[in-house]
Amino acid sequence: MGVDRVRFGGGFGERDRALIGDTWSQALGRFDQLDRSWGMELSVKDREPPGQVVTLEAQAPGKNKLVATSTEADLRAALNDVGDDLRRLLTKARDHTTPKGNRATRDTIRSP
Repeated sequence: MGVDRVRFGGGFGERDRALIGDTWSQALGRFDQLDRSWGMELSVKDREPPGQVVTLEAQAPGKNKLVATSTEADLRAALNDVGDDLRRLLTKARDHTTPKGNRATRDTIRSP
């Protein structure tokens, strides 16, 4: 998934693509390995610190929306923060759907 697949909401423009692509180069590659159907939207509220809130939303068809936010004052630090949070949320969601991570979906010799 390249930066071209990330939709920009309020506060971000085309001039920010290079910064986001540079900051998220590894993270976007990992997201691409998970599932190509994920769509992402990045937005920022009150871009000038203090009070800046960066939000990254991700959703795939038939799956719950995942939302990561950061209040870091530095934009690059905030982008790293939401990228890390989203990666953690995606891993948690994936693990919850696997039998190893979800007891209800595990095969067992015991009757329910």
